[in-house]
Amino acid sequence: MNLSCKFSTLLLGTALLSAPPLAAQSQSPVSAAPVTQMEKAKSKLQALTGTDIDFDLHPYSDDFYRLTLGNEHLLLSKDGNYLFSGRVIDVRNRVDHIAKIQQIANQQNIANIPYEQLLTYPAPDEKYSITVFTDIDCPYCRKFHKELPALNQLGVTVHYVMIPRGRAGSPAYEKTAATLCAKRPNEAMDAAMRSTPTPTQNAACKHSLDTQVALARQFGFQSTPTILLPNGEALPGYVPAKELVARLEK
Repeated sequence: MNLSCKFSTLLLGTALLSAPPLAAQSQSPVSAAPVTQMEKAKSKLQALTGTDIDFDLHPYSDDFYRLTLGNEHLLLSKDGNYLFSGRVIDVRNRVDHIAKIQQIANQQNIANIPYEQLLTYPAPDEKYSITVFTDIDCPYCRKFHKELPALNQLGVTVHYVMIPRGRAGSPAYEKTAATLCAKRPNEAMDAAMRSTPTPTQNAACKHSLDTQVALARQFGFQSTPTILLPNGEALPGYVPAKELVARLEK
């Protein structure tokens, strides 16, 4: 379930003070283990969401827990009274904490990327490796694709995760699947990015498109292109090769 739907009536920093305390907290036996601060915060949140929604709380800072629900990441105050989404800016340290916890989650998910199932443009002398969530029909994806020779020469290997603009059976999906099933997938991808008609899909081909779509869903990426850096930072939209390499060098 989408957390933003569940909390559609809540504004940034909505107070959860109205959540009633659980009976077990006020009537717990003397011998029971003391309730931790995280357990108290979790109980307050469950009083609002109900117990049918699964979420995880992780330590994050002196002020917040990191809240994970599916591919959504939010902040919960340590007392469980305030829930934060959107952008949470630390003015003193100039940090967007929501972006930071998303980056932490991305770092963990990168380890699960099945690179052997992706379309890869390897650099002759690899210095960096990036993963780009792309779509054949996306104009800015095509613009980024033109940067691949320059990126490869600058030592950047590019792995593509395909996100077609339609579900299985749609023209966009079938075109993408045909590209992956081509005898020379990289050449077929180059042609598709130039709007050259793609070959007819081999019915016997076992492509990885469903795996790639599921991977994009795991990261929570929908817009294309989205460039995922090795440190978990996600850059939405087109980025020129030299600017991208400068980011990697930092």
